[in-house]
Amino acid sequence: MKYFSLALILVLSTAAVQAEELTLIAGLSLPPYVIQESNSGMEYDVIKEALAFKGHTLVMKYVPFARVSVDYPKYDGAITINESSGAKGNYSDQVITYQNYAVTLKSKGININSIADLKNKKIIAFQNATKYLGDEFAEVVKGNAKYRELGQQVKQVKLLYSGRTDVVVSDINIFKYFRKSVTDVDTTAEITLHEIFDGVAYKVLFNDAALRDDFNAGLKSLKDSGRYDEIVNSYIK
Repeated sequence: MKYFSLALILVLSTAAVQAEELTLIAGLSLPPYVIQESNSGMEYDVIKEALAFKGHTLVMKYVPFARVSVDYPKYDGAITINESSGAKGNYSDQVITYQNYAVTLKSKGININSIADLKNKKIIAFQNATKYLGDEFAEVVKGNAKYRELGQQVKQVKLLYSGRTDVVVSDINIFKYFRKSVTDVDTTAEITLHEIFDGVAYKVLFNDAALRDDFNAGLKSLKDSGRYDEIVNSYIK
């Protein structure tokens, strides 16, 4: 009986830590965070390696962003999500922060200390920026004929460095990622980052609390070892 009990404990213990193939849903491609075409990106790689810490493998299911918080119960969980989505489940520790800035060329000496300081400036922002950056931003740029939104954010970089706009409004990692790909415009000039927008922290949402705990352990290991920073920097430096 003693040996039987010990064997049972070992079986149960092994089952509790059994590696799994996990399917998580994500919004459509948003380089450099998630690159759908190659199953890569800084956020994707961090999540994949954090799961691998406990032997889990990652399969990603891509859906329109609006479907992420709705469809996640059909899968093991969702990425690029936080409590403000209203989705219920087991949220991980913070995985990544999206941080928008007003970006200017340092040589122009433009002072921007608040959203209000953007008034009447020549601005290039990302698509639907007035929706995502809040009412104050939308009101400040309302009626500004020199304000434009572009879907192709590599063009933001080119317009800034060529002096054809005063301000670019962009997530800093997206800006740096596309700056690396520009070859027809000199992008060596120093920039100034005006931190006038709040950052948004994103997590992974799991249906299973044990899997969330496995992921958190892996994420902590990546951060403690410096591997987390290596992954992020590989996309923007």
